[in-house]
Amino acid sequence: MIAAIAAGGVFGGAAFAQALDANELLATLARVARSTATFEETRTMAALTTPIVRRGTLRYARPDQLEMVVTSPAPERIEINGDNVTMESRSGVRRVRLTQFPAAAVWVESVRATLAGDQQALQRYFRVRVTGRMAAWTLELTPFDNELADVVSRIVITGTQDLVNRIEIEERSGDRSVMVISANDRR
Repeated sequence: MIAAIAAGGVFGGAAFAQALDANELLATLARVARSTATFEETRTMAALTTPIVRRGTLRYARPDQLEMVVTSPAPERIEINGDNVTMESRSGVRRVRLTQFPAAAVWVESVRATLAGDQQALQRYFRVRVTGRMAAWTLELTPFDNELADVVSRIVITGTQDLVNRIEIEERSGDRSVMVISANDRR
């Protein structure tokens, strides 16, 4: 009887589907050319007694454009276009190049490469591990890059189908950032 249930698919074929692999996940993510989402980021830092919570919107355009507009607690905008970063806040506008900050560049690349489905870029800096199914997947990135590994222990990105819904960054210092993302629009 148990063999018949398993063979007959009483639980549906998806329950017995093979585990997801990095190629399949990243190919699915690569199909999204543009997306807009809202976010809530909670950053816990050893130096602070209470977490910092930021809210706002995120925009992505393949292959290398990211924009974060923070609306709370204080207005802020960070735009990354290729190697160029523009940061706007109450204190003014600042422009830098990612190449000036190698550890930050690798972190940005982890997000952009994930959204773009660029496995080669991810594997340049990280050991890549994918678990789950398309309905609920986890992408764990552990840095190879020594400079980044001195700062970041791991990055864990979770999602559903072609949606990224959570990015967690664990730092060597014990600090931690969790960004929960709610997709608004994607094409």
